Amino acid sequence: MLEVIVALDKSIFLAINNGLSSPLFDVIMIIFSWFGSGYVLAGLIGLGLYIFDRENFRRNFSIGIIAVLAGGIFVHVLKELVARSRPLEDMADLILANRVHINIVLEPLRHSSFPSGDTQTAFGTAMFLAYTYRKYVTFLFVVAFITGISRIYVGVHYPSDVVVGGVIGVLASFVVCYFGYRYFPTGKKKREL
Repeated sequence: MLEVIVALDKSIFLAINNGLSSPLFDVIMIIFSWFGSGYVLAGLIGLGLYIFDRENFRRNFSIGIIAVLAGGIFVHVLKELVARSRPLEDMADLILANRVHINIVLEPLRHSSFPSGDTQTAFGTAMFLAYTYRKYVTFLFVVAFITGISRIYVGVHYPSDVVVGGVIGVLASFVVCYFGYRYFPTGKKKREL
């Protein structure tokens, strides 16, 4: 059973990584891949919360950071336990034998692949913002989904890395938001902008 899942994972990876490859998509996917960076998201979210919801800034920003960090810690522990190779390393023999080609758009990553930390960050942030500002839920999760796909497209993650990273991001963020907005001592949650 595991062999079937691994084969399917590699097949979907190659379909996205090679099948969608184009110079335009390279640029688009690099931009979306940046949305998985905690530094980029913290800056954008912090600025947005400060501009549009200054009254609740400290509370919301604190809950958002804790939500994303909670998922990130869990992802880091799983990466150490599972220690799955990145696609470039995992398929090195097939690449050398010219049996597969991997489109590498960004600098190749060498540390563990499973689960995707950038996807966890994108989905964790989307869940936090959707929980806080429900009006934008569809847009937020579309951006997170494309960010996850971008991690496959740029050649650094398998689809299962992305799916598990996304699930961890959503669950961790939801739990932190659920308890954070009930027990955080000051401010009030703003539901609509």
